[in-house]
Amino acid sequence: MKIVITGSLGHISKPLTTTLIKNGHSVTVISSNTDKQKNIEVIGANAAIGNIENLDFLTKTFTDADAVYTMLPPFKFEENPSLDAREEARRLANNYVTAIQRSGVKKVIHLSSIGAHTDKGNGLLAFHFIAEQVLNSLPNDVAISFIRPVGFYYNLYQFKDIIKGEGFLKGFIGMFMTLRYYGLIGFIKGKKGLIVSNYGAEDKMPWVSPMDIATTVAEELTTILTGRKVRYVASEELTCHQVATFLGTAIGKPYLKWVAISDKQMLDALIKLKLPISLARDIVEMNASMRNSGILFEDYYRNKPALGKVKMIDFAKEFASVYFSK
Repeated sequence: MKIVITGSLGHISKPLTTTLIKNGHSVTVISSNTDKQKNIEVIGANAAIGNIENLDFLTKTFTDADAVYTMLPPFKFEENPSLDAREEARRLANNYVTAIQRSGVKKVIHLSSIGAHTDKGNGLLAFHFIAEQVLNSLPNDVAISFIRPVGFYYNLYQFKDIIKGEGFLKGFIGMFMTLRYYGLIGFIKGKKGLIVSNYGAEDKMPWVSPMDIATTVAEELTTILTGRKVRYVASEELTCHQVATFLGTAIGKPYLKWVAISDKQMLDALIKLKLPISLARDIVEMNASMRNSGILFEDYYRNKPALGKVKMIDFAKEFASVYFSK
């Protein structure tokens, strides 16, 4: 098969491309970074250097493909804090729709997300619902499989600094929280660091490895597909305390706790980090939707998949390597 992959050599696209080439398929990888061309070609793929926002480039690259794998690139809020994720998703998805129609592609595998079943109560993730709705406007003869992964293991890297007792846990706040959650004896013994969010503790949620996502996408790209389809991907289901134990044990902090704070406390913390109020509220609502197997997971549990191969204990080793790196 002739397959086009978006996402350059990212967490999912690289193992996906490697798998497809190993199985004898002709793969073209789209990347906006010219420096990636050699790396793409080294693994046996064709490099298409350009931007998915360039409709002519996208149409030309999709032409004659048997199937395409589409995804929305990570939104760069650090460069544009006022970015409207919903409108950006709509714009990029419409670009895909036009390129798919003009190129004649009849099979699309789209990387969506947990929470894409609704645009209510899921905060920031509502943009995935919008993208799916736009892609669903394609004619019925275009087969689409929406891949909805759950929370990525590597998103846990965002907690690295506060696990070290740094970031907003540095100074008086960190000392206060250490005393509160580890006690005076724990403080004296040098215990420090927490995972903190407005979900946590005994909240149970599914996690996923990019490797398991890549395996699922490869299956969808290379098997018969008709109509519309949704497929969830997860590797393991754990409480937040269990996650903290896996990560803490890997870094020599088996006592590590995942503490749930209030929505207001979370919002105040994000605002102190200079996030725009609209983005901060979206993040707080997204996190809140994870509590008690909440709205974010309601459709997942109705359509629960078989769990993948890569477990949290495997990721914990990678986390430790990053945690101890300079």
